[in-house]
Amino acid sequence: MIFANNYIVYIININMDSELDIEQGAKLKRAFSLQDAALFGVGGAVGSGILFAAAGGTAYAGPAILLSWIIASIMIVIVTLPFAEFSSMAPRGGISARIAYYSYGNFGGFMSGWSLFLWAVLIPPIEAVAVSQYASYYLPALYDSNTKFLTIYGILLSIGLTILFVLLNVFGVRVFGKFNTGLTWLKVASVVAIIIIVPLIVFNPANFSTPSFILPVTKLSPYGAAGIVIAIPASGILFSFGGYRQVADMAGEIKNPKRNLPIAIGITLIVQSVFYVLMSIVTVGAVNWKGSNITTGNWGAISSLGSPLATILNGSLSSVTGSSHLVLQIVIVLILVFAIFAPMGTFGVYLTGSSRIIFGFTRENSLPKVLGQTDKRGVPIFAIILVAVIGDLFLLPLPNWYSLVDFVVSAAAVNFAIVASSIPVMRRLYPDKERSYKVPAFQIWSPIAFISATLLIYWSTWPTVLYAMGAELTGIVVFLIFGVLINGKGTYHFKNGIWMPFYVIGMIILSYIGSAYTGGLNILQYPMDFIVVVIYGVAFYFISLLSAPKKEVNDFTGLIERAPKEMEQEA
Repeated sequence: MIFANNYIVYIININMDSELDIEQGAKLKRAFSLQDAALFGVGGAVGSGILFAAAGGTAYAGPAILLSWIIASIMIVIVTLPFAEFSSMAPRGGISARIAYYSYGNFGGFMSGWSLFLWAVLIPPIEAVAVSQYASYYLPALYDSNTKFLTIYGILLSIGLTILFVLLNVFGVRVFGKFNTGLTWLKVASVVAIIIIVPLIVFNPANFSTPSFILPVTKLSPYGAAGIVIAIPASGILFSFGGYRQVADMAGEIKNPKRNLPIAIGITLIVQSVFYVLMSIVTVGAVNWKGSNITTGNWGAISSLGSPLATILNGSLSSVTGSSHLVLQIVIVLILVFAIFAPMGTFGVYLTGSSRIIFGFTRENSLPKVLGQTDKRGVPIFAIILVAVIGDLFLLPLPNWYSLVDFVVSAAAVNFAIVASSIPVMRRLYPDKERSYKVPAFQIWSPIAFISATLLIYWSTWPTVLYAMGAELTGIVVFLIFGVLINGKGTYHFKNGIWMPFYVIGMIILSYIGSAYTGGLNILQYPMDFIVVVIYGVAFYFISLLSAPKKEVNDFTGLIERAPKEMEQEA
């Protein structure tokens, strides 16, 4: 892991300059090996999700949260593999946010990238909130357990952490690299220690059958069996698998990217899945209902804890004695240290990554060029500050870890759908372009990925879908102002991407009239609502293909071949 985090400095100093280097004919510095890329993805993934998602999901699925993690692992592979194909075709920084510029043109490209921008820009405040929320174990004034929201003190602490990391990125890049190296060792060692030690001291097998593991009932969860899938976006499970995208976005800095990038994404997904499933088992098995003074089977109370795992283990202290009691106390302290410092590493990774997306927009003439400027050290100072400001603004209406992650997952799933439909489009437009990795049976895989993304949006529940899709629609205004009025020139390809806002609006309507389980009016009752959403996904998948351009839009060939050959050989 030390390699991965030492190279965070490259993300700032190289990633932001790589596109400029390409246009100026300079050499592109490819610093990441396969090991570095994979570890970077894992390092970015092991953050606040491992602390909150396992406990938070029990409100929806109870002990069946294990099934939620397994299903999420499968779904994330389905929606992620298209990124591997496109990254292997065009190993350029920020490609995950830019591919639709070449499959659906400028308007569709911006809409797709905007959804990922909403994801990326909110990760820093999410990690800051995680620190504040877990710190409430010692400082209760930071979190209100009744409202389940941060207090004004918690919000101010989160904003302060954001400012701190902006300063570290802008004025102390080298310091940040060293700081994050230590954090990474702490994160991985802490997770491994928790997974091994806790079950040896505290493990209650009965929790996995209280009252029903496979099919949660009303006593267990008001969501019934539907809670198993609703938990995936709504409790942060899907959010926890976000490390893969950081690997894709640094495609421009990976050695031999056409081979190494898809492998790195695969390694990241596998390691993430194992870590999170095991941590979920530890969390569910550690609950001591009597010691925690919680009614047996009341998983909703577990999910409402401000610092879940630490509080759960604290409730088990009374059941152990001797050396086990001491070890468990040490583990609780370890968890709190992990909870306070581990998200900071992920915080820095995503602060950089989200500013990289802004930089990519400037290269596509969709945002003002000034946001893509770097200082003499190569730091994109304006982009970083913009990310921090926008992210912190979301803390006011969403001062809670779960509400923030539910929002970003719903928004990012729009990008998953667009990228999925881009596979057959790019295969048709560029049949001869080299692809070191190809999505298998893409005619089947592509619609399944599109439908999966559509379901993930719907499962995010009302009114979160309204907020997230509303934020996605604001991208139209941003594009019209900056992409058309200010930077505009040439063709915008509105007809190729116009299906996207209609798809988004339709998701709002479906969520509003959906079942009571997903917060809707229950006009579409469960499980019929799931069936309708699947049909909706199939319909819009074919609409997206019919709307796609019949010939090349923008210069995708130039994106691949712009750099001199010697740049591709640079180690």
